[in-house]
Amino acid sequence: RAFEVLIPAVITLAIIALIGRGCELVTGLYLNDVISTYIQGPLGAIGSTIPGVIIIYIIIGLFWLVGIHGNNMLAAVKEALFTPLMLENIETFSKTNNAKGDDLHIFAMAWLQMFGEFGGSGVTIGLVISILVFSKREDNRTIAGISLVPGLFNINETVTFGIPMVLNPILGIPFVLAPIVTLAVGYVLTVIGFCPKAVINTPWTTPPILHGFLTTGANIMGAVSQAIAIVASILIYAPFLIAYERYQNKQAAEAAE
Repeated sequence: RAFEVLIPAVITLAIIALIGRGCELVTGLYLNDVISTYIQGPLGAIGSTIPGVIIIYIIIGLFWLVGIHGNNMLAAVKEALFTPLMLENIETFSKTNNAKGDDLHIFAMAWLQMFGEFGGSGVTIGLVISILVFSKREDNRTIAGISLVPGLFNINETVTFGIPMVLNPILGIPFVLAPIVTLAVGYVLTVIGFCPKAVINTPWTTPPILHGFLTTGANIMGAVSQAIAIVASILIYAPFLIAYERYQNKQAAEAAE
């Protein structure tokens, strides 16, 4: 029975090969080239703008709020659009050693991770810090304490499912809103020349601030810019956290009656 899977696999490969050959005969281009020229190119023109980036991150956040890993769902789209821009930045920087040049792209993959994904999807490191600073509930503080170290490496499943963020009508708002604001902050800082552009493809697990420093070519202003974004995320999460804890206390009081 282990060999049964070979039949559909061979059929699938044959169909794809025929489609690819037909595409080459009709257009003179390989299928990958057709996709790159006529699909990825136009999508890149739309996606490589601040409205396009915001739409992508809104969709990512909404997926998470219904229990679906948003980054995984949109990884193919993001990587197709923004990895080539990152590679072009790396190549340009290697020649010019200038991380603020006009010939560099703003919306490169590492830049998105720097301003839209620090601490994980929803930039939840802002929520974790808000809990540690403002929370008066021991259960939330316990979750935040457990989530702090993973959050520093941009892994946030402990807080996302521990709070939980899924189907949470109160904290779900800043979960979607915070990345939009931090991306907008990063965009403004980059456009005015305060923050250098992303020129080093830093691993996504690099801790915030260090990530900003390395990604911008070991530039301290990259670290400062990411620190500003982190502060912005804390300010966004804090009032919603306070409202959420009031709701939790009300629910606990009603359950005790």
